[in-house]
Formats: sequence, structure tokens, C-alpha cells
Amino acid sequence: MTVLARAAAAIVLLLATLAPAGAVERILDFISDVTVERGGDLAVVETVAVEAEGRDIRHGILREFPTTYYRPDGSRVEVGFVVQSVTRDGNPEDFATERMNNGVRVRIGSADRFLRTGRHEYVIRYRTTRQIGFFPQRDALYWNATGNGWTFAIDQAEARIRLPEAVPFEQVSVYTGLQGATGTDARVVEREPGRIVFRTTRQLRPHGGLTVAVSWPKGVVTPPSPGQVARWWFADNLAVPVAVLGLALVLGFYVQAWKRVGRDPPRGVIIPLFAAPAGMSAAAVRYANNLGFDQRCFTAAIIDLGVNGHLKISGDKPPVLERRTGGKPMPEGETAMERRLFSRGSSLALSQVNHVTLGSAKDALDVALAKAYLGKLFTNNYGWSGLGLALVVGLIGAIFLSLFVSHTPDQFGGLAVGTILPLVFIVFGAGLAYSGAQRRPMSWWRIIAGLVVAAGATAVGVVIMVMSGHGWIEFVPGIAAYVAAAVAGLGFSWLQAPSVEGRKVMDQIEGFREYLGVAEEDRLNALNPPDKTPELFERFLPYAVALDVENAWAQRFAGVLAAAGATAAASTWYAASTWYAANTDWSSNPVGFADHLGSDFNSSIASASTAPGSSDASGGGGSSGGGGGGGGGSGW
Repeated sequence: MTVLARAAAAIVLLLATLAPAGAVERILDFISDVTVERGGDLAVVETVAVEAEGRDIRHGILREFPTTYYRPDGSRVEVGFVVQSVTRDGNPEDFATERMNNGVRVRIGSADRFLRTGRHEYVIRYRTTRQIGFFPQRDALYWNATGNGWTFAIDQAEARIRLPEAVPFEQVSVYTGLQGATGTDARVVEREPGRIVFRTTRQLRPHGGLTVAVSWPKGVVTPPSPGQVARWWFADNLAVPVAVLGLALVLGFYVQAWKRVGRDPPRGVIIPLFAAPAGMSAAAVRYANNLGFDQRCFTAAIIDLGVNGHLKISGDKPPVLERRTGGKPMPEGETAMERRLFSRGSSLALSQVNHVTLGSAKDALDVALAKAYLGKLFTNNYGWSGLGLALVVGLIGAIFLSLFVSHTPDQFGGLAVGTILPLVFIVFGAGLAYSGAQRRPMSWWRIIAGLVVAAGATAVGVVIMVMSGHGWIEFVPGIAAYVAAAVAGLGFSWLQAPSVEGRKVMDQIEGFREYLGVAEEDRLNALNPPDKTPELFERFLPYAVALDVENAWAQRFAGVLAAAGATAAASTWYAASTWYAANTDWSSNPVGFADHLGSDFNSSIASASTAPGSSDASGGGGSSGGGGGGGGGSGW
């Protein structure tokens, strides 16, 4: 700003402070002159006479015009709005347009120039589209002439409507007051075919407005073609067809992928078997049956090493693994795991300080099991699920791009946060639910928890979008993204499939599980099961833990172990202390002992092998402020 301009500004401000105490900034006269064109566009001339006193009106005025509306079904309507010229007191005036949350703000005036106090008359010429309503019996204009956003009182307001033909108006309504009010402080002062004029009968207070509604016979204005209406709808709601078509593509891909590579071979007849499939350890049985590695594979392998004379479990706070010499030969995975467990000494506490050693041992077992069975008994089909994930990422990217293109930054922000925030939780919930369904038997707490997490995250997203003021149809892109993300989360497990050979092995495992887990033995006796002995209980205990039936297996041996007074077998590889010595002895309380191994001991291993910190109206029915047009303004 130049020195001269600064001096002029100071003088203006000084004069403003010397203005009479009763002077009030307000709109003296507001005239909205609307010409309805045959093609449906509106040519509008607004004349706004203001009283400026250097308080709010210092450089000029702000005229805000809404361009985004929502239909009853929630779909968006984006009307056109183009300012053609602005004058002040008959001379061209500077102006600039700025995007707002739901429309356009016209900033009239210059930051380098202050207005003199007194009356100023602004004339704003603009064009707007898609304001006419085309109904079966008539066409109509529902026009918010002044807008309800003005921070000043309006002494007098006038709305003039001209049609392209001199035809009579059929229905006429007028509304005044605050947003939503149905006041009638206005009247028709002129009415002739093709032209009507409304004028207020009393001052409109700040945020009060004048809204008019008129209708006329059909045929005066050319309605848009069905193709144009469809093009407008797609342009206004671009993210909706993108989301629907994209989601259909994603779901179609996963259906085809499942048919080609994810469908399991037919299940065979399941009969009780009295041994695990040949050559398969307890960890291998669980790995093959669950189509992958999990924490209980590791736990079953540790118990298996104990049962077969390779280690001893002692203590309980924390448990300690002690290496033993000799022992029966073990598969490659368990042997590699044993080397890692005792790579730093002959004992290892199941404490989180040893998470690196335990994690390394677990990885060694995982790698060995994958080498032995992945691709032979089953396949993960990660190539297919990875391609599906890429499609989902592309869909979500296309949804956000279409939202960004068709929305203002503020509108996009609410939709983006409402969509992005829940996605991670939905994928997590889907994975949790699926992992629960895959367990044998099904883990209902995982399934329910996963569904609750996914549903809760979806609800959070919807609430965010509702609070952002969006129509219900705009939930479609977010929900499509949620569904696609959940499908992607499920897809990595959903597309896993056993081979024909793997299906046979899984049938054998299921038959072995029936033997281990059945509570009623009448139907087993006819098949000549092996005699129940303490040695049999011990030999198959790791398999019972691996298949989640350790309690049922122990229950069947309660009488046998008590009668035999078995104290020798488990004592060679398990020696608990304190409470467990008295309450989980395997002869006096085999169920408690088995439950301890399947729950408490498993939890101890899981906690110890995890790195710290890594868990967890023209005919009435309208109101002031309704219809097209509207907005408001202020000074600056």
C-alpha cells in the first residue's frame, strides 16, 4: 500500500469514528431482477444499496451464493453460477470469486481501497443454471431472492421475475423471515402475463430473507433432455457410479478367483482315526488343517519336544524351558526350532526379555512347515489375492479422486475422514472374524469381535459423514470402500485352498480330531480304539492341544490316570511350581493340566515371543430460505 493510500485509509477511518452515533450499517434496498430464459438458464441482476459507516463495510461487500443442493434422495445438485460484471455507483468495481463449503463467495472491492461513508449502490450481474423445476403439470421457480445469510438488516427487498413469453402465472407464493420461517411480510405489487414483482412490507432483520415461488404453464421453457439430466446426475454424483461399478468389479473378480483357485476340493467321508497322518507332527497337523501358521503351532511344537524328551518345562512365573539330551527323533522344523531355543544356553525363560530368541525359534518352525507343506497340501494364492488388493486400492483411489473433483475442499474433507478412518479397523475386523471361522472348532469370540469392530468402524464413518452434512446417497462411496476393504481383508484367507492331496490329509486330521475330542465313546468302541494308557495320553497330548480338544482328551483319561497313579510320565518333561503343582498335576487333575497347557501356557509363550509395544413451493409448503438462489453476505 502506498503512502498516499495509507493516508487516505487513515482519513476514512477517522471519518468513520466521527460518524453520528445513530448511523447503522444496513442494506437500504435489495432488488433481485430475474429473467428466465427459454433454455432454462437465469440471467440475474442484483442491485444492492448499502449504508457504509466504516465498521463492517470498509472495502466493499461479500455476496455468497450457494451452488450445492441435495434432493430428497440425498443426491447432489450442482447449479451453475458465473459472475459477469460488478459495478459500484455506476462504475466498474473489482471482484474475485472464492470457493466455499457449499457455493461461491464474491468478494467485491479492493483491499487497497477504503470506501467513503454513506450510500453505495452495487449492481451484480450473473448467470445461474438448473434452477427451474420441471413438473408433470407445470414448471416453476422457487427463488431465494435475497438469501438468508446477510449480517445486515434489509430495509426493503424486491424480487422481479420475467418469463420468455407473456403467459399468466398459475401459482404464486411468498415467504419472509429467518431460515425455515413462513412469514408473509411481502406482497405482489405488479402482476401481468410474463412478469411479476414482489416487495417486502417491513424491514428484514439480519439473516432474514425474501423467497418467492411462481409457476407457469408447460412449454414456455424448454426442459433438459433425459440424456442431459443423466449427464448432470453423473457429474454431480460421480463418486456413486464409480463406487458401485468398482465394487461390482472387485466382487466379480473375487468370485471368479474363488471359482478358479479358491474352491476347496470335495470333502471326503470322515471316520474316526486313531493316529495322526503319517509323518506329521502336532505342529504340522495344525499348520495343514488351518492352512497356515499361528501361535498354537509353536505351543504344540514345544509340548511335542517335551513329550519326546528334548526339553523340560518347569516353573510357572515365568515358565522355563530346560534342554534335555537324547530324546526321540523329531521332524526338521522342530529340530531347527530346538536349536534356536537353546542357542544361548541350556535353559530359556518364557519372558519377554527373550522375545528375540523365541521369535527366531518360531520363525524357524514356520519356515520349515511352509517348506514341507505349502504348495503341496495347500496354496495361499497370494498372487490372486494381491491382484484383488490392487483392485481394491485402485477402487478406493478412484472414489477419492471422484470425490475430490466434484466437491469443495471442506466437503471432501468430511467424506475423506469418514471413509479413511474406518478402513483399517474394518480390514482388521474382517480378518479377525475370518480367523475365528477358520479355527477348529470355530472361535465365536473372534467372529463376534471381528463383526463388532467392522460394524462399529462403519458406524463411525457414517456418523462423521452425517455430521459433515452430506446426503444419504453420498454414503454409497464410503460403504463401497468399506465393503471392498473388508473383502480384501478376507481375501488373503478366502482364496487359500487345499490341494486334492491336502483335502485328503485334512479329512484324516478331522477323523483324528473326532477320536481325540469325542466325549461319548460308545461309537468308538466298535472300531477297536487303542487301550487308554498314560503313555497314550502323553503321546497324543500335543496333537490335542494343536487341534483345540485338549480338555476333552484329558477328560477321557481322568479315571485311567487316577487308577494308575501316574506320576512318572509328565514329571520327566513338566514340573510346575506353587499353585500348579497342587492343582494341575496330570494324574489327579488331567483336565486342569491340559487346560493349563492350552490356555495359560500358550498365553505365556505368545506374550514372551512378542516384541514389547507391538500389540495391541409455489403452491405452498415452502419457507424463507428455500429454493435456489439464496446465500447472503456481509462487509469487509
